[in-house]
Amino acid sequence: MFDVKAPETFKADLTIVGQGREQKLPVVFRHKTRTEYSQLLTDVSEGKVKDVDAVLALVESWEANAELGAETLKSLDDAQPGALWAIVTGYSHALGVARKGN
Repeated sequence: MFDVKAPETFKADLTIVGQGREQKLPVVFRHKTRTEYSQLLTDVSEGKVKDVDAVLALVESWEANAELGAETLKSLDDAQPGALWAIVTGYSHALGVARKGN
């Protein structure tokens, strides 16, 4: 039977490039509707939502050497500028891969 509603979460492996290295970051994303994700991107681009808060809205958990939280994300952003945006925008690619079953 075809499920109309998407599962609440899905796993993804993101590739974060920075500081002269390429690293895999396994995450569990919270599924958002197209409307919710589009609004989140708009809110970030307009400065209504910070990158840190956008990541926390999208990511339920991750496999990293520090707990997922605002302070850790601020440290990540300071050490590897662009990493938070890579996570936020990686959501749409990961969603496509999850839908495809890869």
